[in-house]
Amino acid sequence: MTSQAPVARSLAEGRREIAIPVARDGHYYLDGAINGVPLKFMIDTGASYVSVGADFARAARLPKGVPGYFSTANGPVEGEIVKNQDVKADAFRVSGLSVAVTPAQGLVGLLGQNFLRRFEVSQSDGVLRLRLPAASTAGEG
Repeated sequence: MTSQAPVARSLAEGRREIAIPVARDGHYYLDGAINGVPLKFMIDTGASYVSVGADFARAARLPKGVPGYFSTANGPVEGEIVKNQDVKADAFRVSGLSVAVTPAQGLVGLLGQNFLRRFEVSQSDGVLRLRLPAASTAGEG
């Protein structure tokens, strides 16, 4: 999906940054995991939550969540919100996140704003950058 692997590098003041090249389909992807179970994430700045399909949730043995309704690119869907999950994307990890579980099929999850807002996000020249601010609730991973 990507033309090259994301690059994590150290920055001054203890910050970390991941530079993610745009894939041929125009999206940005990162390898990650939820509770240690690997999956690929598509970065979706329009999504409120980290989101996975029901198949992944079963494979990862995510607990049953509370019912929820989600607006997606394909219209509204019913699903669940599973709280207090550990989400890792490349070198970055955020604990205690809510994860939306939808009926969507496939092996790609969405990396939404409840993860992304903990980082400085910028995009230019076909590269999206996630930067860990000096004072952050996210961690390296």
